[in-house]
Amino acid sequence: MTSAEWVEHAYPLQQVVVRLQGTRHSDRNAIIDQLETVLARLRAGDVKGSSHDDDFGYSFTVVDASPGPSFFDSPAGQE
Repeated sequence: MTSAEWVEHAYPLQQVVVRLQGTRHSDRNAIIDQLETVLARLRAGDVKGSSHDDDFGYSFTVVDASPGPSFFDSPAGQE
């Protein structure tokens, strides 16, 4: 459970949602290339964007001040 003190400290959250999609024939490098394109666009100042051909592509959105919820369901973790 998130404490009120932590919410006061951390919120509003900054969140970036990135979605990448490929077909069953897409190789890992093609997916990584999409992620690198999103990274370049974020560094260039874009806060929203997409590029796709129906079954292969990406979309992303930056939210500068989200009231939540957090994407994570525990205080800390790593896989």
